[in-house]
Amino acid sequence: MEISYLNGKYIPGDEINISADDRGFLFADGIYEAIRWYGNFFYDMDSHMTRLKRSMGEIRLSWPEAGTFPEIAARLVKINSLEDRPAIVYVQVTRGVARRSHAFPSPPVNPTVYAYARSFRPDNNLINNGIRTILRKDIRWTRCDIKTIALLPNVLSLQEAKENDCHECIFSRDDIITECCHSNVFFVLDGVLRTHPESELILSGVTRKNVLRIAREAGIPYIEEAVREDQLSRVSEAFVTNTSFEIVPIISINGLKVGEGIPGPVSRLLRGKFDAEIKVLKG
Repeated sequence: MEISYLNGKYIPGDEINISADDRGFLFADGIYEAIRWYGNFFYDMDSHMTRLKRSMGEIRLSWPEAGTFPEIAARLVKINSLEDRPAIVYVQVTRGVARRSHAFPSPPVNPTVYAYARSFRPDNNLINNGIRTILRKDIRWTRCDIKTIALLPNVLSLQEAKENDCHECIFSRDDIITECCHSNVFFVLDGVLRTHPESELILSGVTRKNVLRIAREAGIPYIEEAVREDQLSRVSEAFVTNTSFEIVPIISINGLKVGEGIPGPVSRLLRGKFDAEIKVLKG
């Protein structure tokens, strides 16, 4: 039986009860974070903690015990017998339970903190062979740098991708490629690796940050500069990055091949170096 965490207690998942007056349910008034467990370590917990605290700060949400999340995550892994298996730990923090009103509860109420750990193993076929994507207008709000639970635009766009036999939706805002439903996106254009710079229009991805570091260490030229829609025909390869699947090549956008329609050398090189780093960290 899965054991989850709710407001300081470890409880069987089927016994979790969250009030219908929780602001996460009523307003999507909350944030979340997800981190990979690799069998004996969490990957870059420091960056996930930095992003978690920043997201809370940006929406003026207080969880005084936020610094205990690494311990909560580790305990969830242990009590669910996941110590030697890959897993995902998810945590969600909302502004708590209060009578419905758009304004913050006054006086403030305790946040609702929910977390779980679940076994997870990415699809190696997608990692090795690449994914098909669609390109659509970015219909999200303008604070995409906050890892908010308000994900309806992402849900609708990813569902459209699934219905088109694709695995991800790439967003474009004013003809500028931003990111994807649940990934950052990279392109190789004129021999240079490119990705949208950090701003309020994209999430500061933990894997994105580490891929840029690995590219720098490998001597791969890169620039944090957005790619325009009218440049996509000149892109020689592309890939997405996220916590779940790490680095996955893109082989088509809206049915048109990217490069040769197969994973390119830059994405393969970065994938190999990322995997090698994980192997070293595992010991």
